[in-house]
Amino acid sequence: MVETITDLCVVTAVDIEFKIAADLLSGKSFSEESRVKVCRGVFGARRIVVLQSEMGAVGFAERLAQHLAENRYDALIVAGLAGGLDPKLRAGDAVLYDSCYDTRAIDPERLRQSVSEQPPIIACDEMLSDFLFDSATAVGLRCVRGAGVTVSRIVTEAKSKLALGSRYGAVAVDMETYEALSACARLNLPAAALRVISDEAARDIPDLNRAYDADGRTNGWQMAGAMIARPAATLHFLPSVRRALRSLKENLRAALNA
Repeated sequence: MVETITDLCVVTAVDIEFKIAADLLSGKSFSEESRVKVCRGVFGARRIVVLQSEMGAVGFAERLAQHLAENRYDALIVAGLAGGLDPKLRAGDAVLYDSCYDTRAIDPERLRQSVSEQPPIIACDEMLSDFLFDSATAVGLRCVRGAGVTVSRIVTEAKSKLALGSRYGAVAVDMETYEALSACARLNLPAAALRVISDEAARDIPDLNRAYDADGRTNGWQMAGAMIARPAATLHFLPSVRRALRSLKENLRAALNA
């Protein structure tokens, strides 16, 4: 399967993730298609298209399905940052999801209680995930496998991250993966999720839920305000994000170069 991947789609969420992926490509061009920001380019012998879903990927599954119906791909990778749920993981560690839970319809308070709810779950393509894992570890990058969780809001408190990880046996949390995987599943397109830990499970982070609007677009002033409101958390968070972004670039390069 791996040798046949000549057309690859990479889905990112926010501007910086989109830029990191786009910067790896040559001969690139930018456009907006199906109400989605798009970068087309090449990496070696592969044709790569990078899409941006925005934070939370609100309504993105439908837009992605339209894009996939109009374009042919051999596989799709969801790539970006994630919160850690496993206390053994450190900022900059890469995670490849084996599967992803969708807890967006569950009240976040219930995730910290003993009430057991089984949310929808979707599997990633095993062969594609194996390929990405081997690509990362072959060049010395730290990468682990495990379940992910998609939530409706950024999980900012350590106790909530630890509870979420314990509840579902998951290693990382994000806001977009399930939405993208569900569109791929409907079209039988092999898909994987490559996430890099930006905040560790045992650490609180600034309340970045204040920093983006209903469409998932971030506001710089509101983000600054959220960070100022939690200076101790911000002091640890910013260096972690910088490590995570460097790791994301390295892991994407390894995947595209394999």
